[in-house]
Amino acid sequence: MNALTRQHYFGVCGLLIALTFVTVGVSFLPIQSPWHLFLGLLIASAKASLVLLIFMHLCVSKSLTWLVIFVTACWLILLFGLTLTDYVSRGLVPTMPGH
Repeated sequence: MNALTRQHYFGVCGLLIALTFVTVGVSFLPIQSPWHLFLGLLIASAKASLVLLIFMHLCVSKSLTWLVIFVTACWLILLFGLTLTDYVSRGLVPTMPGH
């Protein structure tokens, strides 16, 4: 098991602070709304990955932990996907009169 040094922690902390400034900078860019959402989620995913891998020590964890993370991520994608299909298909089915 490889131990992480203080330099790793301070480097990741600096990177998280830099990504926070990038997030604020992107919010002021004159781009369309879907791209703001995409870039914001991309930066947030990068920051969340850094926190999970370094501060929660997932980069040095066993394979069972990675399996639990993988199954959880698949379950979350499935739930969001099913919710999105319901939301997208709301106007496609005509309603019956009186219902």
